[in-house]
Amino acid sequence: MRHTFAVTAAGAALALTLAGCAGGGSSASSSDSGSLEISFLTGSGEGTGSNYTMQKLVDDYGNGVTLEMEQLDASMDQRIQLLASQDQLPTFFQIGTPSQIEDLYEAGKIADLEPVLEELGVLDNLSPFSIEVIKGLYGGHLLGLPLEVAVEGFWYNKAIFEEQGIEAPQTWDDLEAAAAKLQEAGVQPFATSGKAGWPVTRLVSGYIQRSVGPDALKAVADGDAKFTDAEYVEGAEKIADFASKGWFGEAPEALDYGPAQDLFLQGTAAIYYTGSWAVSDFNNAELNQIGAENIGWFPIPEVAGGEGGIEQTPANVGLPMAVNAKTLTPEVKDFLKYLVENYGTVAMEDLDLITGFTTDATSDSPLVAETAERIAGLEEFIPWFESLQSPEGTAASQSGAASLVSGGLTGQQFMEQVQAAQ
Repeated sequence: MRHTFAVTAAGAALALTLAGCAGGGSSASSSDSGSLEISFLTGSGEGTGSNYTMQKLVDDYGNGVTLEMEQLDASMDQRIQLLASQDQLPTFFQIGTPSQIEDLYEAGKIADLEPVLEELGVLDNLSPFSIEVIKGLYGGHLLGLPLEVAVEGFWYNKAIFEEQGIEAPQTWDDLEAAAAKLQEAGVQPFATSGKAGWPVTRLVSGYIQRSVGPDALKAVADGDAKFTDAEYVEGAEKIADFASKGWFGEAPEALDYGPAQDLFLQGTAAIYYTGSWAVSDFNNAELNQIGAENIGWFPIPEVAGGEGGIEQTPANVGLPMAVNAKTLTPEVKDFLKYLVENYGTVAMEDLDLITGFTTDATSDSPLVAETAERIAGLEEFIPWFESLQSPEGTAASQSGAASLVSGGLTGQQFMEQVQAAQ
């Protein structure tokens, strides 16, 4: 799930959104003139991502439709929970923690979109892989639309690798050998944000899923395993060891997401684990000082004797967009049909953004085109560390990650903290 949110002033947008929600909790209404007013809760900043694309679609759709957006600079989970408790959920809203969304679905507040899109004749406008990811994360139901599809893995500086005679690692032993060689050459091996938390836990779960197997996290969620089991603790200890060797640089626990990415894009660090949502930044010449043509990618390497394989790729659909079941009127369905038919094309043509919607649009950027092709070939996805955890577990995981890489928590202690919060 993407964890970067633009800092915006949400107060004015919130007032507009709630104004559109007046009258029995409905957040999509028709005015006296017959125009449709819809509201949208988004994690994108102004003029970017879903914010831009939704506004463009509304403008192009016409028919008197107006859109009010609330942009968040904080956790989606708390905001969604508050609006749900007040029966004030917007027409469309991007969704966060799967367990919370499943609860809202069971309460009848979120629509299962599979029968809706079948009725509208546009279910085929979603890629089968994106449907699989959403249903796999959200209790077997299509509870959101794939506004992004991102593949995760290690991005690396081709020039540094070539200078040091390093090939893209195929095994975890190769990865450790590469990191040691880079460190010896005076190059920081990894750019990793301990302050953000999730970049650290992604590495922990990556090792576990290659070692224990692709169903390792599901086994914990199902109660068949615990994070405190020895083979799970090994993953946390492995990443703590990386930090103790200085492979994440100095004080990674204080490094935030943006500065960590800058270390990679400015050529200071050679390897950067993230999702393909970052490709738009990689294509930004003002941010990327090493050149988009100098960035390569490799999947999480295999662990010797492990049960996982490199064909199993961590992937996500960003923050999917749910539809308020109570506001799914015929007028909203008409707009929803138009959205599903056109979202992917607008996002690719205008933003170079890869979504889960089918489109004939392509990018002029080789890096975007290669990434889109890689995603199109995915067949098996695996979840990320917090994906099947409760909101409390997610908070414990991400808050504890900084202590894991600072040495404040051992791998055992970190996993005990995570397990206790489940």
